[in-house]
This record gives sequence, structure tokens and C-alpha cells, in this order.
Amino acid sequence: MKKKIVIVGSGTAGAVSALLIKSLFPFYDVTVISSSVIGIIGVGEGSTEHWKQFTNLCDINTEDMIVNTDATHKYGILFENWNKSIPKYFHSVAGKPIEKGSFMANYSFALANDMMLTPAFSWLGMTEDRIIKKEFPHRSTNQYHFDTFKLNKYLLSLMENRSIKHIDDEVSSINRNIETGFIESINLIKNKQIIYGDFFIDASGFQRILMKQLENNDFVPYKKYLPCDSAIAFPTESDPSGRIKPYTRAIALNNGWMWEIPTQSRRGNGYVFNSDFCTVDEAVKEVSIAHEMEITPARSFKFDAGYYKECWQYNCVAIGLSSGFVEPLEATSISTAIQQTKLLCSYLPTFKNGNNTSIKHFNKTFAGMMDNILTMISLHYVSDRDDTDMWRAQLTAEKPEMLKELLELWSERSPERIDVLPNPTNLFQIEHFWHVAQGQGVLNKNAAIAQLDAYNSWYNMSKAISEIKAQNYADESIDHAESLRELRKSYGI
Repeated sequence: MKKKIVIVGSGTAGAVSALLIKSLFPFYDVTVISSSVIGIIGVGEGSTEHWKQFTNLCDINTEDMIVNTDATHKYGILFENWNKSIPKYFHSVAGKPIEKGSFMANYSFALANDMMLTPAFSWLGMTEDRIIKKEFPHRSTNQYHFDTFKLNKYLLSLMENRSIKHIDDEVSSINRNIETGFIESINLIKNKQIIYGDFFIDASGFQRILMKQLENNDFVPYKKYLPCDSAIAFPTESDPSGRIKPYTRAIALNNGWMWEIPTQSRRGNGYVFNSDFCTVDEAVKEVSIAHEMEITPARSFKFDAGYYKECWQYNCVAIGLSSGFVEPLEATSISTAIQQTKLLCSYLPTFKNGNNTSIKHFNKTFAGMMDNILTMISLHYVSDRDDTDMWRAQLTAEKPEMLKELLELWSERSPERIDVLPNPTNLFQIEHFWHVAQGQGVLNKNAAIAQLDAYNSWYNMSKAISEIKAQNYADESIDHAESLRELRKSYGI
């Protein structure tokens, strides 16, 4: 049956949900309402591997996307100064672990031999600002960096081309069915229109324009687990050398951490910090020293880490920031919106009044998704740093239950597949946890040695890793920046 879907908000979350729903359900009537007066947050934005799933489902041409969004390749994240014992490490997952049962043998071999996982298993051209040369080289990754504003403009143009109606206006109130509680329509301010719909999506970010007018707004806070609650964002010029890094930098500072996201024409930066230990002015001073230049923030904002327990109520669901937010670390915002919308689409075709189990199942699954994100982000703050008040506070900070269990388990043995059960809705699987846990220095080398001995895996894993390295080095590469210039030339730019 044809349904009318109304989405409030046209930032990344709103545009992604509109395009996904229209692609999966081409006969649905999709309308997006947003005000051009209200801006979007962001100075540079990164994606995860879920972006490739989105572009495939929506049939988005990779080269066209790169040209129009100032995008660059993202092979991973370089973490700097997050702990004293391992000053730098990459979170770049490539190549599947070799398993015996649930024992991840080649990962344990790397740990036992003091080998970092990314140099052992991943494409190393990224450290030289190169990308893999193929027939379509810009499809050699499934993650990208974007200019946030150009990305939004591009997604809006795709919406227009795909018969998604976009109304420039603001929502004043909602009209609900007295008997069912369902939203029947919403009232607009500027042109006094009433927009009717069968299902509504709140993608209005922190404003929560629709959700705040419903009953249940119970918030699950993450403040006791995560230190950061504030951020400043600012652009800087591209690297003077002309080179473009195909990875994000996440640099730990005195009171939080700073991101650097390279786009084709500039770098997007931000400092995420703990306001208990640092004011905005002090944050600006700290990043100015780090950049050796006077920094003027494009914007600053505070946030409450956590999520809304019932992000789907009646015939309305919150997608993206309106449903919850952890922090910018690991680029979870876009991915969360993609995963939420894909999950929602499994219920939409049959959803009607009375399908309360569907609502409960969605909210339960989303809670699990957020728990997965919280566990991963909290893992980054398990550090041996004790050089500032903020980092000393993390030494004794409370940890989420899942992370506590994992840390205790990994003190006794190496991580295994069963520790983080595969779940297609979760953003992070066991390989992701392995990379960050190793980089944060929380894994047990002696346990890895004992397991390799017991499985008699030393020789086979040594041979396997040599073959993996040889294959990675065999891939022909091209300069990242030059490849982007050539692509633009082919588009006449």
C-alpha cells in the first residue's frame, strides 16, 4: 500500500532517510520539511563503511558524489597521544581475521609479536597519502570525508531529482488522532499549510521538533561514562604541501581531543572537550597553540551524550541527533542515521495502529546499537595518561557494564569473535574493538602467546601474515591529491 512519509529536517539524517526510503519504496510519497533559516552543524564530516551500503542502496555514483561534496578518501583514523605507552595507532580495519573456532589467530599473532594490526593487515599506502589504483580508484574505499555543507547541498539535489518533495518552512505544532494518539498532520508557520502523513520522521536534530510534543522523553545519559560535553569547530587551509591525507586525525589534547578532516579545498577541525576542566576561550587558546596560529571558531556548542529511550512513539520516529548523540569520535552520526533508517524500513510496509511489538522491537534494537557505540567510545578513554586533571579523572571514571566485562575478559585471554556478537545493526564489530583495544594498550600479550601455543598456530600465522603483507604491498597506488585533481578535470572543473 502506498504511504505518505513526512520528514522534518533536511540535514544529513533527514536527507539520508528520505533517499533510503524513496529508493527502497519507490511508490511511497516522501515529503521533507525544513527551514533554510536554520543552519546545520559541522565543519568537515567523516563517514564509516556504512556509507557504501547507503550509496549502493540509493544508486549514487561515487565519482559524482566526490566531485560535488569535496570528498576525499578515508581509510581509517590515526589516533595520536591517547596514551603514553602507544603514542600513535591506526583504527583501520581491513582483511578478515583468520579463526579457529572463535579464536582470532592472526590478530593474536600480531599482538604476541608486538605488531600493530593496521601495519600487519591493512593497506599501507595511506601513510604515504596514496590510494589503491584500480579501474575505478575512487571506489577503493567505502568511507569518505566530506565538506558538510556541500554534502548537504548534494543530497538535497538528489532528493529533488528523485521526486522527493521539499518544503522550506518551519513546523509550529502537530495534530493528533484523539483515539490512537497518532500524528495525523503538522502545521507550518510561513505559509500556514497543513501537511498530512501516514508516518512521520523527526530528523530535526537537537531541536526534536516532533518528538518533544509527544509524551515520552526519557533520556538515558552517558555523562558518567564519557568526559566530553562541548565542542568548537573551525576550518583551516589545506596542507601547504598540497598533499591530502586519506585518513582522519584524532589528536588527544589536555582536556579532550581534536579532529582533523581533510577535504579537497580545506581541512575541517574541531575540539571536543570537557567543560568541567576547560572553558570555550581556553579551548580556543589550546587549539591555537596546537596549530601555531590564531583560531577563530566557526561555531561552538554543548551536548548531552546519551539517547532517548523511546525514539519511536505512535507513528513517529526520531532519526539522527533527535534520537541521541554520543560524541564526534569514530564518526558515528551519519552511520547511526543510516542504520536507524534501514531498520525502520523493515517495519514500514506493514506498520499500522496496534503494531506495538514493532515499536518495542525497534526501540530495543536501537538501545543495543547505542550501547555498542558507548562501549566503543568509552574504550578510547581507557588510558594511562595522567598529565592533566581531565585525563587523571579518566583513570577512575565509571565504565559501562559491557566495557567492564570486556576489559576483565581481555585481561585473562585475547579477544574472540564471541565477545562482541555480530549484529548487522551495530556500528562496531569485534575487529573494530580489537584495533582500538590494542592501540589503547589494554590487551594481554601473554594470553595471546598462550593461546597460540595451545592452538599450535605460530608457523601458520607467520606465513599467513607474510602473504597478507605481500598482497597489500603488491597493490599499485596513486597519489591521493593528484587522483582527485584528475577526477575533477574529467568533470571539466
